[in-house]
Amino acid sequence: MNEKTSLNKMTTDRLLEESISIYSDSLPFPYDRLVKVPLWKKMWNEKRLEKIINSLINDLEPYMPLLKESYQSEVNAKESEAVTKVKELIYNALKLIDEKQLLFDRPFLTYFMSQGYMDVAEAFIQRVNSEDPELKNEEVFQALRNIWIMNSLQLLWDQKITLTSPMYAYSLLYPYTDNLLDNSEIRLSDKEAFNDGLRQSLKQLPIHSTNKTEARIYDLVKMIHTDFPIEDYPDVCESIILIHKAQIESMKQHTPLSLSRNDLLRISFFKGGTSVLADAYLIKGKLTYEEMFFSFQYGAFLQLLDDLQDKAEDERESSQTLFTNLKTGEKADSEIRRVIAYIHSVNTISASDNSNSSLLKEVISQCTLLMIMEAVGKQPSIISDTFYKELESYSKVRLSFYKHLNEKIKEQLDVLD
Repeated sequence: MNEKTSLNKMTTDRLLEESISIYSDSLPFPYDRLVKVPLWKKMWNEKRLEKIINSLINDLEPYMPLLKESYQSEVNAKESEAVTKVKELIYNALKLIDEKQLLFDRPFLTYFMSQGYMDVAEAFIQRVNSEDPELKNEEVFQALRNIWIMNSLQLLWDQKITLTSPMYAYSLLYPYTDNLLDNSEIRLSDKEAFNDGLRQSLKQLPIHSTNKTEARIYDLVKMIHTDFPIEDYPDVCESIILIHKAQIESMKQHTPLSLSRNDLLRISFFKGGTSVLADAYLIKGKLTYEEMFFSFQYGAFLQLLDDLQDKAEDERESSQTLFTNLKTGEKADSEIRRVIAYIHSVNTISASDNSNSSLLKEVISQCTLLMIMEAVGKQPSIISDTFYKELESYSKVRLSFYKHLNEKIKEQLDVLD
């Protein structure tokens, strides 16, 4: 099981089929890992959270203009001091939330901070704003989320939390390629030509860009090849080609032709699975099948979470997913139960896990459950009243409160625009 496995079509097919097979099995709902919280306790938690967040917002207010400046230019001493103070204020607020057990029973929020996630985020945002100032905040944070997924893999495999150039380059590839492929004003023939060009670039074949965006994409690919030359790390290149292939495959979700549940399952698993599989290759260069399998499944359930969270937006854009293609009157109870069970199954602690990887798996399970609760709180009509009450019974706050909390955080991020 410790031998490195080559990434080829047979391996990819195996990863996809085994992952879908596990998801489709009747996995037990993880009642043994969930604890019910009485309503009075939820209300108390909400009041404490409200107080902490409001206090944090007030404390951050004088530093926000300087923080914005620090992300848009070379950082001077005053701006650097502001960044340090902001990090300190955020850490203290998260520490208090952890100590009061307002969202989790264990100190998961400060765990991420103590491992260096905020330092990596700061380095990433500053580099993006220096090299790609035209990217929107939403796109930057989308890319940052992928950086944090890669950081979690570094933790899982006992590596130092850091930001490498290949991590930076790969995480920025997809805001650019998504924007290009999703642009309705660009002709299909031009998109196909771009896809061919990107494949050539990934294989280190000569390629000429036709516009500024393509030039930036090819430069990002070169960053990856600098650390992972194709002759020594062919699977790194192959993994990125796979996610690009999955990205093209996912364009079927926007066609008027109705896709079956099995079609949608395969598209989501392939797109999500290959995305984190590429993350893993950019962390280690070469992987065992066990490492490939965990990474693929990790990406698969994150994609399902995205599909759940983006249900309303996908419906507006006529994008087909497991959560938009529900029949009239059908609820998503069984699908969401299956997602929760699958996440806990993937993150089951094994004998080979050390204390760090065991804790990380628990963190992933609990944080993704909170993300599901937050998504349901924003769109309660997606599930039955019975399941809503059941899901809420395991939450530290009422599900509707997550939307309120999310809006407060978004207001602060908007200040940086």
